[in-house]
Amino acid sequence: MHIAGQLNWIEELPAHSKAAIKERFVYRNLQAGETIKESGQPSEGMYQVLSGYVKLLADRPDGEQSLLLIYIRGNCFGESTLIARRPHHHTTIAASPTRIGFLKQEDFDELYHEHPAIPEALCRKFARALSSMIAYREKQNDTTVAQRVALVLRNLAEMSETSQVGSRRTIDVPITIAELSSFLGLTRQTVQKEISTLKRRNLIIKSQGAWTVQDMALLRVLAPVEEEQDSPI
Repeated sequence: MHIAGQLNWIEELPAHSKAAIKERFVYRNLQAGETIKESGQPSEGMYQVLSGYVKLLADRPDGEQSLLLIYIRGNCFGESTLIARRPHHHTTIAASPTRIGFLKQEDFDELYHEHPAIPEALCRKFARALSSMIAYREKQNDTTVAQRVALVLRNLAEMSETSQVGSRRTIDVPITIAELSSFLGLTRQTVQKEISTLKRRNLIIKSQGAWTVQDMALLRVLAPVEEEQDSPI
């Protein structure tokens, strides 16, 4: 049930390979809501989130968009389109004020062939992504709706940049009930019902547009995680 995860393959590289990528990065600051790339656009390069949050969205037949993932600081995206030489399948937007690094396709191709550690690290990332996706599907069959909602809230709290104060932790990832619903594949009414139950138990509150988990220990009991999983691609 990971909507976000710690996955930074660049950080796994040897120092000289890591430095070679960062030397060629072009940096860009984005405002919340600004589009980074759109579904169907040709691939021009790959990206890394340096601060803030980025949402990965899928187009639906009804014209709406579903939330697939949230990229956090350190996450990279867009590499698979470069390797496969295909257009982007999804849209990414800045969910908050965000700073990204951009590596052009020609630079990526050159570094990919010059530094064997890069394709090795990417292979590990894609393998972890596949395992994570399979585990997510299996988890759906073994958990109740209440547990699925709690698991996503736990993931969001643990991936937030905020510090835990006592038992409390604020979720600084901008997200709506509609986005939670689309990620979980549930109706908005179903998710709202579970959120209301957690609020009545005083486990979560919402203030000034941000959710706060009142008791992280209790949330972890309600939403146990068997093992750490990496975020999908």
